[in-house]
Amino acid sequence: MTAVMLRRARKKAATRAQILTTAVELFSRHGLEAVTVDQISEAADVGKGTIYNYFKTKEDVVVAFMADIELRVQKKLGRLAASEGPLDLILVRFIEFQFRLKKQYYQFVRVFMGQMFMHTEHFLPYMIEMQKVIDPQMETLFLRLRKRGLVRADLDLPQLTMAFKTMQLGLTALWAVEGPPFRQTAKTLRHEMKFLCEGIGRRSC
Repeated sequence: MTAVMLRRARKKAATRAQILTTAVELFSRHGLEAVTVDQISEAADVGKGTIYNYFKTKEDVVVAFMADIELRVQKKLGRLAASEGPLDLILVRFIEFQFRLKKQYYQFVRVFMGQMFMHTEHFLPYMIEMQKVIDPQMETLFLRLRKRGLVRADLDLPQLTMAFKTMQLGLTALWAVEGPPFRQTAKTLRHEMKFLCEGIGRRSC
């Protein structure tokens, strides 16, 4: 890649990040439905057409931001799979790390969760696209944990991934509803991972 191409790629990445950051700030303050693309354009100091070069709809912006956070979470999975400790602690660390990343965007996550639950049919295509990023990495995590003898060999990995994500979604909803300092969420997280490990672990968690 030439120097010119690198500069263009960096500029495009910076513009996309500026749009996402600005949109998230507006969504957090006013809600998804109240914010227009014109408002995002003005606040981000980019043309409306530029926004549409990156995102077709406001929902695209929302899902892209959440997908970016998920990608940061997935990058930690390799280290988690090799970390010391019992299975339930490893899974607790994974979800705690996700919550730490999302904490600074707490109000936005509340907006996202509300829209997702209220308009599930509309958000479903976007969620499917996010799962294409998340699922392979999660299955790899459980595969590595299986090789370490922490997960039963007879379990179907896609089904295990789905079960774990379902628990994770419920915990994220609790986290969004409860708010700081998230004491009940932390307590419930530890209990749920303990119960899960009693079913999927090869040995006592």
